[in-house]
Amino acid sequence: MSQIIMAIICFAAYILIYYLVGVATTRIFKLNNEPLLQLLYGMFVYGLIFFVYVMPLKLKLVPVSTIGVIWAVFVSLMCITIVIVLRKYIMTGVKEWIDRIKKSWMIVVPVTVFTVAFILFIEFYGRVPNGFNQVWFVGWPANGVLHNELMTYDIEMGMPLAHFNNDRYLCTFLDHSAVVCKLTGMHVMVEVRTVLTAVFTLMQSIIVWELAKCFGKNDKNRTILAFFAYWTFRNMMVGCQLLPSYYTIFRTYEGKGMVMNVCFPLFALVMWKMYDTPEDKGWIPKSVITLAGAMTYSLSMMFSVPFMLVAYIPFVISKKDIRLVRNLVILFAVAGAYVVIYYLGRNGTIDLTIHRGN
Repeated sequence: MSQIIMAIICFAAYILIYYLVGVATTRIFKLNNEPLLQLLYGMFVYGLIFFVYVMPLKLKLVPVSTIGVIWAVFVSLMCITIVIVLRKYIMTGVKEWIDRIKKSWMIVVPVTVFTVAFILFIEFYGRVPNGFNQVWFVGWPANGVLHNELMTYDIEMGMPLAHFNNDRYLCTFLDHSAVVCKLTGMHVMVEVRTVLTAVFTLMQSIIVWELAKCFGKNDKNRTILAFFAYWTFRNMMVGCQLLPSYYTIFRTYEGKGMVMNVCFPLFALVMWKMYDTPEDKGWIPKSVITLAGAMTYSLSMMFSVPFMLVAYIPFVISKKDIRLVRNLVILFAVAGAYVVIYYLGRNGTIDLTIHRGN
């Protein structure tokens, strides 16, 4: 029972922190004061902040317990500061959001009920297959908790590694799980397979709703139809492990599932809207935040985004707007930076040797 209570508290804490970070992000970049989108972007910005913080400490073998205490103090002070400085801005956004809910309650209720029911379904009946990837996503933070070091032991044999895994060391969301479990005493299986599952499923529903609004073109009936049509069509193909629905039902908490079901759709949505209104400077931070933040979950984003950007080139040419060209160049630069860092680690230019003291 204590683990269940801890999971609920942890889930609520994630959502609150993501929202507050998203509020600060939208204020800094002068974006829309929209709670659902603030939640999405806040998650990516939070992941980026943790990435910048934890990478040098991980490579220096700083104990997870020390990393956790410093991070907890930092996040607490950050959230308190955001609430104090932006309290009026927060209240304005929440009030407008509540007013929209009151006006559209006939749509909000079924969408909310579906989302809650879907999360519960995944929690109780999903995430069932076994396999190496499942071992990895539990073993990674479990080793961090057990050995008080991040990513320095083999997840199957338990032997100390000679160097960091180049294919994984840039993905830090499970380092964060190790930190959370070390701080709170929550079991790794609960954090990864329960809390992250709920977070990722909620984020999927939010981005599907945002896509549905675009297809609905502000018509309530078409929007809710698009929302449920998407879920119906996609979940009919749950049996194919190459499609997003498979990752939603069976491998919800994995980085590839997060990228496939949240990051890619959000990135595509941003690029779509960027094409419609290239004069809006807000699309630059939104797209960069989505792209860079997604890298902290899975390198699948790094290998896939260049193809998405290449596919976007014909749209840029047809639009004949220099601002779209500028935005595309920026995104290619961000994506390219990750590719360069990855291959510098693979060829040894970046030293990934684990240097343990005598």
